[in-house]
Amino acid sequence: MSTITRSTFKLIAVAATVAALTLAGGGVANAKTGGVPAIPLNNEQAGVPDTGASGFLRYNITGSEFCYRLEVRHLSAPVTVGHIHVGARNSKGAVVIPLEVGKGTDWTVSSCVAATPMVLEEIAANPRGYYVNVHSENYKAGEIRGQLK
Repeated sequence: MSTITRSTFKLIAVAATVAALTLAGGGVANAKTGGVPAIPLNNEQAGVPDTGASGFLRYNITGSEFCYRLEVRHLSAPVTVGHIHVGARNSKGAVVIPLEVGKGTDWTVSSCVAATPMVLEEIAANPRGYYVNVHSENYKAGEIRGQLK
């Protein structure tokens, strides 16, 4: 019987952990290649109680397009619109990119929308200066929100 050195054992343990996480999906949501990790949407919207709504945004800037996958669950009422806004955390800002949204209170949309090169360059340079906001019939100013990263 051969003996396993401590460093060999650690290497095997790390490899087994990576393999298990890969097979199980790892519990981490990832954007498409070149994109950003999933951005959680929650009740960060000022003045809105926690309605239980949530979601995720994954995005990628491709040429003159903002490509994204937006997942929304448990809105308190059907969705009305979704946007990318300019604005730091806890502040309101103007809409810079309108997003296509689904219907109802639970949906997922994957799409690409054209945007001005200047806006896309600014988002790429300072994503934390922008946020995604999903509006519902009950919360016209937005029900869930997430800061880009």
